Amino acid sequence: MYQHVSEHPIRLFSPQCPDRQREIAGTACGFIDAVKQAVGKLPTGRDDDVWHIKKLMEAHLAGDVSFVTSFLTLAECVAIEPGQSVVPQEIQEQFRRLLNSGQYVTLLQQTPRTAQIAQDLRWRHNLVLAGADALHFAAAIEAGASEFITTDERLTKLKVAAAIPALGAIGLRLTNGAATSCLPDSYRQGELPDA
Repeated sequence: MYQHVSEHPIRLFSPQCPDRQREIAGTACGFIDAVKQAVGKLPTGRDDDVWHIKKLMEAHLAGDVSFVTSFLTLAECVAIEPGQSVVPQEIQEQFRRLLNSGQYVTLLQQTPRTAQIAQDLRWRHNLVLAGADALHFAAAIEAGASEFITTDERLTKLKVAAAIPALGAIGLRLTNGAATSCLPDSYRQGELPDA
């Protein structure tokens, strides 16, 4: 149980995803990769993670998991390349369909409590994170997520990699899409190719 500065504790479940709790948080990176794949621009080596992220969205649509993301994701999912100023209409529509429909992921509104949790990540857990990363993790903690899905690339960044043990100790497991333990087995089945 993670204690918060307010009188209301935040209840978290174990890093292993229990059957009764399938709350998973994702970051913008996974949604950007899903759009990159949809428009044929996904870099080599990310197909497996994107497949699992899409399966999490499918499971969310069916009500078998709750896949959530911070409201910040909307501001981060605006292009598929860093610094891209002119974004094709097709990509804009992909992001809107994916994130704004409420079908594939639930957007978490930031609250003063979210900000306090973000502060506590630094003050109580000594995690030195960028503001946006701290708010993403805080929103996941506030929602009771047991996993936080990001890309392999993000997991190797020094500050995020350093946060993995501390976040795990308070019940939030950082992982890539392919290593999620919260995707129900029925969604892990591959699809047969057309004959």
